[in-house]
Amino acid sequence: MKTLIVASSLLASLGKNDTLFSRGGITLVPAATSEEILNLHRSNKADLIITDFALPAMGGAKLAAAIRAEAGLKDVSIIMACDADPVVMRSACDAGANAVLHKPLDSTELFLKVSELIVVPRRKDMRVLLRVSVSGGDAGAPTSFASSENISISGMLLETNHAFRKDDRLSCSFYIGHSKIDTQAQVMRVNRSSSGRYRCGVRFLNLDTKSMVVIEQFIKRSSSPAPAGEMRDPA
Repeated sequence: MKTLIVASSLLASLGKNDTLFSRGGITLVPAATSEEILNLHRSNKADLIITDFALPAMGGAKLAAAIRAEAGLKDVSIIMACDADPVVMRSACDAGANAVLHKPLDSTELFLKVSELIVVPRRKDMRVLLRVSVSGGDAGAPTSFASSENISISGMLLETNHAFRKDDRLSCSFYIGHSKIDTQAQVMRVNRSSSGRYRCGVRFLNLDTKSMVVIEQFIKRSSSPAPAGEMRDPA
């Protein structure tokens, strides 16, 4: 069970994804002020804190700095919400936030970031092969083949030879076991690896309930060690 402390002012941003948090084995603990977050973290040792830069009374930046300065508290992930002001964003990063998101928060983007930080097991064997093509504005782009890792019900990390761009809308098709999943996705970030391939973080836009269940079961199988002498078949 994971413990997530979240500023009360941001609870509404969890939106419809709150049921997904509960299915992921997460306890949500609301807090009204920075001091309350700090005290709750001291007593509960949270796995993730979602706070607001403008949260009373010490503010998000001082809260993050105080957590990073205390040996027993510093090993926690922090997501900080703030206005789209470069000075404020830099202050949040310098204070020790793992991720800084613009207000008003997008619930899907927030859930994707939470998944990256505490929900999705970081395992190299959690891979699927898929076909990806750009939908909409760049419809002339060819279909590309890609592999994924760190897949979750909110998104995945793609590795491909095609140079997708941030904010591209993708049509993705892949199999997990015998189940085919077709979904739309949005490219959130793109980096190029030392091998020259592109690594794209994407979030799912219209994943249905059945596909969510298939992915969750895949994650559980991939995260559980196989019994001695047993080889796990790839999905």
